[in-house]
Parts: sequence; C-alpha cells; structure tokens
Amino acid sequence: MIMIEGTNYMTVRELAHLHGVTVGTARNWRAEGREPVEGLKLGHSVLYREADVLKDIASNGRRARQ
Repeated sequence: MIMIEGTNYMTVRELAHLHGVTVGTARNWRAEGREPVEGLKLGHSVLYREADVLKDIASNGRRARQ
C-alpha cells in the first residue's frame, strides 16, 4: 500500500491478490483495456486507488484468495 497526498493506492500485486488472479492476469487486463478500475501510471508502475478496488470487489462479489 502506498499513500499519496492522503489517498491509499495499491500495487498491481495487491490488486491481483484481492481479485484472486495472478499478477500476469492483472497486467493482461490493463494491456487489453479490461482492468476493473482505472490505474494511475507512475513511472514504470501502475497504482490503483484502494477505495476504487474495494468498491469494485464489493459490487462484483469477488473475494481474495485464501
């Protein structure tokens, strides 16, 4: 988790974990324009607002891997 100006952001690894997919799948979603929430490109990294990710998971019934 990374905080920028008071907002929590997740890495692609954290996004993938919470969606129950591999990092490769999460990267493919972005490449194909199918990522579940809009990412913020920061250098070579992509970050996702934590609130957006959690809202998407809640609305789509996805669960984290156990």
